[in-house]
Amino acid sequence: MALETNTVRETAREFAVRVADGDPAAAADLLSDDGREAVVDAYPDDLGDVADAEDALEQFWYGLYGEYGDFEGVETLAVEAPCALAELGFADGTQTLELGVEDGAVVAFSLPTAHEPPAYADLDAFDEREVTVDAGDVALDGVLAVPDGDGPFPGVVLVHGAGIHDPDGGLSNVLKDFAWGLATEGVAVLRYAKRLRDHDVPTEEYTLDNVVVDDAVAAVDELAATDAVSEESVFVAGHSQGGTAAPRIADRHGGVAGVANLDGAVQQVSDPETPVLRYEFEPDGDLSDEQEAELAALREQLRRVADGDYDPDEEVFGRPGRWHDSLREYDAGATAEALDAPAFVATSGRADPDVQPELVTFHEQRYAEWNSLDLPEGSRVERYPEVGHYFRDAHEPTTMAHLYFADNVAGEVVADLATWVETVADA
Repeated sequence: MALETNTVRETAREFAVRVADGDPAAAADLLSDDGREAVVDAYPDDLGDVADAEDALEQFWYGLYGEYGDFEGVETLAVEAPCALAELGFADGTQTLELGVEDGAVVAFSLPTAHEPPAYADLDAFDEREVTVDAGDVALDGVLAVPDGDGPFPGVVLVHGAGIHDPDGGLSNVLKDFAWGLATEGVAVLRYAKRLRDHDVPTEEYTLDNVVVDDAVAAVDELAATDAVSEESVFVAGHSQGGTAAPRIADRHGGVAGVANLDGAVQQVSDPETPVLRYEFEPDGDLSDEQEAELAALREQLRRVADGDYDPDEEVFGRPGRWHDSLREYDAGATAEALDAPAFVATSGRADPDVQPELVTFHEQRYAEWNSLDLPEGSRVERYPEVGHYFRDAHEPTTMAHLYFADNVAGEVVADLATWVETVADA
């Protein structure tokens, strides 16, 4: 038994070091067939597909580095054969790695993590309850956070970005953090499940309005009807795609007190020639020949979208042509300028200037685009250069994989949004 324990310990330690030190190929050599399957299964669907165990381990390493910085060593290793529990130590935190080892090979793999309330959230300062958003043809699950006190309170509807999200905003919990932070500061918040999570949208109806805008308008109605909420002080705040759609939601609904765009684009249709597309494949932009070919194919898809070179029912870039038509026909900036309500725009800026100079320029240009608009009085445009698209800090260069590991939206962004909401509501 002692020999077996020693074998498990040695294998687990070596595997843990190879994973955390960024050597996925060497780590994969220690995996059994079952272990390879376990690593692939452990990689979250929300972060995209991985080719194999080595690819998954590489992405996990990017996530570990992005979240915690440089690896410093295995702090503790507890073994009860065939199981091993390693505490990985990094410059800015620790992460548990759970393994199963048999016959000198890793057969089971897990990097357990869980969302924790951000330091700026006081869970005793508000109450949460489940609600339903009546979107006409379907009912959407929602969560309503109402501050303690008599009210009436200003209210914010949170709208998710692209993808299939629960009310919390998916793996990143970006909407939950904003909701808890705002509710702590005396703002009622409604967040809800995106239609695509539980309901199909037919190809012939797949547009920005049918997938995003109509449901958000219904959510504004739901929040405005809440007794504790001031009907004259209801805001729409969207992240990414939801931020781009926020002016349209406000325009469609009417009477909204203000809109917040949380790192959404002025124009959703991407430039197929933009250099930042390289970073979708590798965080340093250094691509293999195979990846260069994939990038060329991606650029061709985006060119077709930009030129309208498709049929309405034809799938391009993962969505039917009429979806792209609905984006091409919508100008978020012009709609925001025309609103009788101010806007709060928060743009991210995190990038590594040494290996991602084009990404630095991209962030600067997005901020400049929003800042150049003639937005209504009371608007505010801010750039947060230390945080990424989900308003979380991370070490660069990194990938979306860092969202798998526990962290929160930066308190500065939440505080600025809360202050703006309260200022506009009191005006």
